[in-house]
Amino acid sequence: MTDQEHLQLLIDFRAGHEAAFEQVFKLYYKPLRLQAFLLLKNEQEADDQIQQLFLDIWNKQLYRNVQQSLKFYLHTAIRNRCLNYLTRTCHENKMRNEYAANLDVIPLEDDKEPPLQPYLLAVLNELPAQRFRAFNLVHIEDKKYHEAAKEMGISINSLKSHLKLAVKFLRMRLER
Repeated sequence: MTDQEHLQLLIDFRAGHEAAFEQVFKLYYKPLRLQAFLLLKNEQEADDQIQQLFLDIWNKQLYRNVQQSLKFYLHTAIRNRCLNYLTRTCHENKMRNEYAANLDVIPLEDDKEPPLQPYLLAVLNELPAQRFRAFNLVHIEDKKYHEAAKEMGISINSLKSHLKLAVKFLRMRLER
């Protein structure tokens, strides 16, 4: 792409033209995905963060904020989004571990089998933060898919992917 074409794309993008938005998405998706993956070490979460970034840019009209370089703006935005996600995830994991450590174990009437509750909590704590949150919202808090997806700031399909992977993991670990 020539400098003139980049400039025209920036102008059209800032004006909110849908075709320019699609072109920017196609042009920058792969490099942004690589950057997000290198930070998050998780392909699904990298995809989720990029999709959410572009949704926010479109829905909140953040395209108007781009001043000089689309590349710089998008790479800075995805880096900040991923770092915020990692900080939030670390905090959520810490809070979850503190909660699990302070949880009173309910004794079973039949003492022949070890209590399942501590093991179940330990297995739940092994889930990545997004999968745990998706599982918690849908299966424990009994929220509808669209409510849970909205609360997590992801698409319904991403929520379903997190749930599928969480249930698969839990099933595999609990069968042992």
